[in-house]
Amino acid sequence: MNLRDRLQKLTGQRGVEPYATVAPTQQSLAERLARLGRSPTRLSDEEVAAVLGGICLAEGLIVVERTVALSTLHGSRVLWEIMHAPLHRLDGGAVDPRELLFLDTETTGLAGGTGTLPFLLGLARIEKDSLRLRQFFLTGFKGEKALLNEALPWYREAAHLVSFNGKTFDLPLLVSRYRLARLPDPFASLGHLDLLYPTRTAFAHSWPDCRLQTAEQRLLDFHRRDDLPGHLVPQVWFDFVRAGHLTQVPAILEHNRLDLTSLVALAARLAKLFAQPEHPEADVLAIARAYRRRGEEDTAHAHLLGRHADLTIDGQLELARLFRRRGDWPAAVAIWQALAAQACPEAIECLAKHHEHMAKDPATALAYAHQLARLRPGPSTQKRIERLESRLARQSGPTRGNASLPLGSGKAHVKLP
Repeated sequence: MNLRDRLQKLTGQRGVEPYATVAPTQQSLAERLARLGRSPTRLSDEEVAAVLGGICLAEGLIVVERTVALSTLHGSRVLWEIMHAPLHRLDGGAVDPRELLFLDTETTGLAGGTGTLPFLLGLARIEKDSLRLRQFFLTGFKGEKALLNEALPWYREAAHLVSFNGKTFDLPLLVSRYRLARLPDPFASLGHLDLLYPTRTAFAHSWPDCRLQTAEQRLLDFHRRDDLPGHLVPQVWFDFVRAGHLTQVPAILEHNRLDLTSLVALAARLAKLFAQPEHPEADVLAIARAYRRRGEEDTAHAHLLGRHADLTIDGQLELARLFRRRGDWPAAVAIWQALAAQACPEAIECLAKHHEHMAKDPATALAYAHQLARLRPGPSTQKRIERLESRLARQSGPTRGNASLPLGSGKAHVKLP
């Protein structure tokens, strides 16, 4: 008894239909490929270029160009706004909109590294009264070096790159591809304005996330329809390369075009918002701190003062800190006193320091130190109390100040300008 007979006998004993012998069928190569989801023939690069509306630049490389008038509405924003936007508010340097190069890639994965290939490089720049978009699309791996070389003239004519998450993803990936191709880094001399960072600064605490499409919806009132989801883009390209499936490839290019156009509108919108943070969801404190870190304290001060009535406790403390750095002690003290009345430990500590070191009033400083000890006891506060008590004990004549000063009181209440 052979193995097949034994298996049939065993399955028959368990109530399972015995194996049937199926006669082999003759299938053509086309039928077998169809079962695997593959096309028996691939379109030529020229045929793919015709479908995409582009031209072949080299084997494996197609370029597609589009021109969009700056008068075009993108959501509720006109692209022309980029020409008058205070872009220096975003990075602190003078920026000419005509020297910007907007950049976005579509890749074979999100992990980065040498195994990730940018198969679509989208670039856009302003020419006269239009936005000119150029997309370099790979039909296979052979076209990569041509892509890297063909993009070089656009890099050389730009002064600043504009991207969304390009500093941590697109640019390192492109630099690694240039290095693998033994070509110099073409981005080393370019400035880089990554719009993800100002978006996070202004909205990280009020939005569920800071993805590009979230910014599109909330800042540009732009909502994509029938857009190819980003996580599906790599698979669509692999299906095209391996099996010749071209149906969804135009959707990849459209997705990339929308990304580039959104970069233009978003750069203008964010620049105006950083110049005047009137958006109800904008975190004016975070924006002010970004200016302070860049050394632009006057702008930080103006932003906080303009929204003083809406500031949180942290925002008021930051404003008081800026008043203090400007030497406007009465304004800083006024804020600290108002916060001390709300039992804010940080404000009480500031008042204790101020009266000890600036006002030279150890008795009032001691009163605030005792209040701080009740709210937030600690070794530094205890040392302050001991130091002040020792100083008062050494003083001759009547004691200045009032050691039983009630919380939040002071010698003067100064109104903010």
